[in-house]
Amino acid sequence: MNRVVFLTMAFALLLLLTACGSSPVKTDSAKETSSTIQETNELQLTGYPKIEEISWEFRNTVRYGEPVAVFDYTNNSNYTIVLLDFQYEMKDGVTSEQLQLTDILTDSLVPDEEIPEMTPNVLDWIVCDPGEKAEGAICYMKYNTEPANTNQCQLMNLKSADIYFIGEDGKRHTVSYSAENGGYSLWETSEELYSWIDNDYTKMIPKPDTRIASADQFKEDCLGVKAYDMSHDAYLAYIDACEDMEFENKYPNEDHDYSFTGTNPEGYEIYVRYIDYMHCIEITLKKI
Repeated sequence: MNRVVFLTMAFALLLLLTACGSSPVKTDSAKETSSTIQETNELQLTGYPKIEEISWEFRNTVRYGEPVAVFDYTNNSNYTIVLLDFQYEMKDGVTSEQLQLTDILTDSLVPDEEIPEMTPNVLDWIVCDPGEKAEGAICYMKYNTEPANTNQCQLMNLKSADIYFIGEDGKRHTVSYSAENGGYSLWETSEELYSWIDNDYTKMIPKPDTRIASADQFKEDCLGVKAYDMSHDAYLAYIDACEDMEFENKYPNEDHDYSFTGTNPEGYEIYVRYIDYMHCIEITLKKI
């Protein structure tokens, strides 16, 4: 059950802080418009990270007592990579007997007829500087289903990739790669790395000490924040800073190794959780 909950929560992350009752999360695309998105038609980047400069592999490990294959990569480019989105496709003729993939929701092998339609993907949110290695990203063979071992990963081919990186202008850019023709396409948009708003809500909480963060007032009484490139120690330091700003632990008999709920005298509640495989903290502040 822990593993089911974990995987469900992982997908829920893509609905940015829905606890606030926010509207559906925006997707990164060249068509997106946002206060943090700016046109870059006049910007001539001198380069971008290429797929040939990324060394990756799948590795067997155990999570929540279950065997899984995870994704590790080393950034050999000259750019800081802030997110990797790899899209795969199943090799021709793969059978259920070969794949031996059990659907976690049905506890049965994936039927042969479903295999050609599978779209495995990896989303690696760990910020990775040049020369660094990012480890432990989740791979999904299909919705809510991870590969149990690296043998299953060998039955798929890379189809395309979106590489999000920090450009020379200090903003986040994206380049897409197509495995079919080996070509690259640089998106015509950029995004500020640190998007913060200045209002009564943000004044009540510590500002995350990191390179990459965003704050959004989803509703009048609810603020949502995500901060990346955060270690577990940085998360614990953030909790200490919350307590220094008069947020008292709502559940003093429970540890806050990975989540913290606090309330302040003005009647506000903060919820902070650490997502280890993303090196990210997620923060919700709301009136209670």
